[in-house]
Amino acid sequence: MKKLLPLLLLSLLLIYSNKSFGQIDVNLSAIDDNQIIPFNDIFETYDLNKNLPTMVITWSGEWCPPCINLINRYNDCDLSMINIITVNVDSPDMLDGALDKGYHLKWDKTLNFHANIGEDKRGLDYIFNIKSAPLILYMEQGNINAAVISYSLYPYRLIEKGKIRDINFIWNSAKDLNGLAWSLYENDDNMANLEEAKKWIIRSLELDTTYHNMDTNAALLFKTGEYTQALKAAKEAIELAQENDMDYSSTTDLINQIIEKL
Repeated sequence: MKKLLPLLLLSLLLIYSNKSFGQIDVNLSAIDDNQIIPFNDIFETYDLNKNLPTMVITWSGEWCPPCINLINRYNDCDLSMINIITVNVDSPDMLDGALDKGYHLKWDKTLNFHANIGEDKRGLDYIFNIKSAPLILYMEQGNINAAVISYSLYPYRLIEKGKIRDINFIWNSAKDLNGLAWSLYENDDNMANLEEAKKWIIRSLELDTTYHNMDTNAALLFKTGEYTQALKAAKEAIELAQENDMDYSSTTDLINQIIEKL
C-alpha cells in the first residue's frame, strides 16, 4: 500500500473541494459490459439519486487488498442510503488478471468501473494520483466535498461523523457495528448512549461472534456497571482469542479492572 504524502492530500482537497461531478472530464468503462461512460454522466445513465451521499472508491486487485476489504464492508451495508461507485485502477496489462480473481463479482450493490488508465486526458490517472489507493471521493448533491486516501474509512465512520444517521445502514455488518460501539465506548460517557451501543454489540455478536466484538461487549458491560456479566464476557473473549492464537492482553487488563470493582 503506497502512502499519500500530506502535501498531495492537501492539494487534492484544495483543488477538488466543492467541484461538481460534471467538472471531472474523464471516461470510465463499466466492468460488466465495457460500456464507456463519461464520469459526469453516471448519475443520469444509472438513475442515481443525487440527494444521497456518493462515494467513489478506487481499488486494485494486484496491490491493494485493503481496498477490496473496504468495498466488501460497504457491500455488507444498506446501500439504499448511499451511492457507492468502485473504480479499478490496475494498469491495462494487469486488468484481466485482477478481474479474473473475481473480487468484484459479489459487489452487486455498487456500480463498478475501470479507470481507463493511460487514455491521455480522459483517464482517471490524468487527474488523480491513482497509484495511492484507495482514493475516496466523497460527494453530496453531485459536489466533491472531500478527496482522501484511506483504507479505514469504514461504513460506521459515516454514522460516527453524522453523514448517515440511521443505524440500519450498518445493521448487517458485524464489523461495523463493533467498530461504532467500540468508538463510543472509548469516547462517550453518556449512559444512554452506552446503552445504545450495547444493543449494537448484541446485534454484532448475533451476526458473527469474534474475539473483537466479545471484548467490546465486556468493555461496555464494565463501563455501565454490569461487572458480573462483564467478567463472564471477558472470559469468553479470551477463550475466543486463544482458539485463534490472538493477543488478549488488553482483555486481561480489563478483567483486573472488573475484579477490583467486584
